[in-house]
Amino acid sequence: MSSDAPDSPPTPATPHMAAAVIALRDGAGGMEVLVGQRTHAARFMGGFWVFPGGRVDPEDGEGEAAWPVAAARELREEAGVDVAADELVAFDRWVTPEPLPRRFDTVFFLARVPADVVETIDGEEIIASRWATPRTLLRDAEEGRAVLAFPTLRQLEHLARYATTEEAFADCPGGVPDPVVPRFDDTDGEPALVIPGPDGRTVRYRAGDVPAGETRPPDA
Repeated sequence: MSSDAPDSPPTPATPHMAAAVIALRDGAGGMEVLVGQRTHAARFMGGFWVFPGGRVDPEDGEGEAAWPVAAARELREEAGVDVAADELVAFDRWVTPEPLPRRFDTVFFLARVPADVVETIDGEEIIASRWATPRTLLRDAEEGRAVLAFPTLRQLEHLARYATTEEAFADCPGGVPDPVVPRFDDTDGEPALVIPGPDGRTVRYRAGDVPAGETRPPDA
């Protein structure tokens, strides 16, 4: 029996829980953050500068309690920096847009790191690391010296308001924040990524402005 009804849209992939750490320290030029560059060979966000993080593993636990445990583990594995999970403070949360085949529900945590701590990268998944002020990283992205994902850009813009780590921690929401969920939209005939803003407004990025690795796949 045939039907003229249109095909139903594909069921979105279920987001995997993930966690990341925005390690902070107070430097001579202001508050600094730790970022690492993913290997260019990576299928997902190759070459991007990112905060240490990754998928929540079964051994990290279940539910919301697993997020900080996973975040602390990822910081240790990717940067060789030890922090206690119960000292992390939730700062932001993003969920990958629905059309993408690999989706993550990622909570970003702030961590205080002493100025004398030296990070140790694995040299495989993360090939370089640096401490820099949020404004420096934003300038590098604007001038083409670094590729940053939209969540990273937004978080750096937010962090650039603060002069010290204490100011950043004092402005955290408390508890796990509501997620930011970007969406793809082509209602005006031009594909775009629409990102909700913290002030209720949305920011619309044309397809050509979206970094490789964050675009809708051709068959989505």
